[in-house]
Amino acid sequence: MAVVAVYNSKGGVGKSTFAINLAWESVQQGHRTLLWELDEQGDSSWLLSPDDRMNCATNAKQFVLGSRNILQQIHPSKFPGLSLLDGDPNIRATENFLVLFARQQQLSKLFVELEQNYDVIILDCAPGFSEANRKVMLFAHLVVVPVIPSPLAVRGLGKIRKFMTLHRGHHAPILPVFSMVDRRRKMHNLSLNENQDWPVIDMASEVEQMTHRKLPIGAFAPNSRSGLSFGRLWRGIGRKLLELRVLRSTSGCDKKPEY
Repeated sequence: MAVVAVYNSKGGVGKSTFAINLAWESVQQGHRTLLWELDEQGDSSWLLSPDDRMNCATNAKQFVLGSRNILQQIHPSKFPGLSLLDGDPNIRATENFLVLFARQQQLSKLFVELEQNYDVIILDCAPGFSEANRKVMLFAHLVVVPVIPSPLAVRGLGKIRKFMTLHRGHHAPILPVFSMVDRRRKMHNLSLNENQDWPVIDMASEVEQMTHRKLPIGAFAPNSRSGLSFGRLWRGIGRKLLELRVLRSTSGCDKKPEY
């Protein structure tokens, strides 16, 4: 089973947009996929849940008390093959749950249980340099970092690397991806030129339409620039996960990455 974390210490960089679209692309390649929302905002779950489903946010406190199994909280999305684990509106409860489970060595057991049902887990992480984020990163095979182009992008990425290596000595491979790119802006183009090997997701109307349509871009505009970009991004991620031997082979992931 492959675990892909979508993370940045900053908010408002498009993490949920990435998580939703990467989860969608994973399912299109035939992978049983779980999108686990660790952010209190709940945007991913809201967008992907069936329209007739009542809002039943995860209660992380019940996991800590042992009165609820996390597998019982997983529910299907509106798309076959894609399951959801909603976020808890109380982010502190989620952080306490993750940290406690890690200390009790139960977090490893939890991921082993999930492996029986899923090929890919996409973690939609909360922003910040919290202990909970550091704990969950221990189980990520790849960390996708959406970065808005700016002179501080590389500096911010360095802080993320330092945070992830804290008390561990190493970290999972990091894939920085430019997000919300506006090629009309000089500073954006400057950042793109300085980091030409980073994948790029442009700012586009399809991204804005996601919340109105409550759909991933690939479900309503697969041939748009954004739809094709997310498809290429996932195929590159799939190739990396195959190299790490944590993902089963499918025809859609065997090709050379198209970054």
